[in-house]
Amino acid sequence: MNHKTLSQLRNTRELRAEIMDLAARLAADGSSGRLIVVDPVISEAAIRGEWERLLPAIAPHVRARMALVIEQGAGDGSNPPGRLQVDRPNYRFEVLRLLLGASLEDDGPQPELGIAAHIEGTQLGLVDALGASPTPVRSALATLRDAGLIDSLRWLEIEPEALSMEQLSRIGALPQTLRFRFERGARIKSPAELVQRAVPLLGPQGAKQWKPFSLSGAPVAQANVPALDLIGTPRLDLVANIPRSDKTFDAEVMRLLDDGLEPEPNVLAPAPVVLTLVRAGTRFDGKADVGQARCAHPCDVFLSLLDMGLRDQALQYAREVRP
Repeated sequence: MNHKTLSQLRNTRELRAEIMDLAARLAADGSSGRLIVVDPVISEAAIRGEWERLLPAIAPHVRARMALVIEQGAGDGSNPPGRLQVDRPNYRFEVLRLLLGASLEDDGPQPELGIAAHIEGTQLGLVDALGASPTPVRSALATLRDAGLIDSLRWLEIEPEALSMEQLSRIGALPQTLRFRFERGARIKSPAELVQRAVPLLGPQGAKQWKPFSLSGAPVAQANVPALDLIGTPRLDLVANIPRSDKTFDAEVMRLLDDGLEPEPNVLAPAPVVLTLVRAGTRFDGKADVGQARCAHPCDVFLSLLDMGLRDQALQYAREVRP
């Protein structure tokens, strides 16, 4: 009997290829065979649905000798089915994000204990806003100081004009992003279509699973600054505020947006959907007229424009949203 085992299956494209490969081998040697899927990342329903969809395309005398077996919990248990591994919180990014947020909302440097006081009127110090202990926060501040982004550890301020993706990468202050693409065979939607689908999910009556999410990127930037030198929507940007203790992310919630989306493992490949993970203990959203969708804070919008390679537009945005 022929056996083929797939571990941590992440997309239906790989599944389709393995089903047809198994069918070809069974047609050649006349044996029986099983496709064994162990601890898949995609849902069991998606796997069985794809199996049932492909079987009619296989000769009856071959498909009668084919079997599908799905085994959950057979691996090491480090990554539950349907969930993606997330990194530990990056406090260099989290601290920089809050400092940038304060800069976009208020002029002048702020004392460390009151850095979050001007973000949506929240009376919290930097450590409290992040929900972290002082040690990683002070270590992050020292790194930002050594990089020349802040002048003093007593009075904190980051100017948007000082930031670039190259610099953030060099000092290890980039956020973790999860990227999603359309699986093979899915109908490709434009970023503008994806934004239209995302708005109701992020509205007052939206999906419960999308409560941690906010809309970011080009649509929010254009709503905040109509004169922004930006045409169209390059991609759908989202921000997800997730607890610091979380070790995995449920990728299945993206199928509420489109059931053809799957994780894009190649960080260099273009992706129609980019999700930035924020791990601060206090959530800061922004205000923009994009339907009734929750919108990300200007600091997240600024950083998303930087990530898209639109630094000039990001700096124009920063100048316009500052009070």
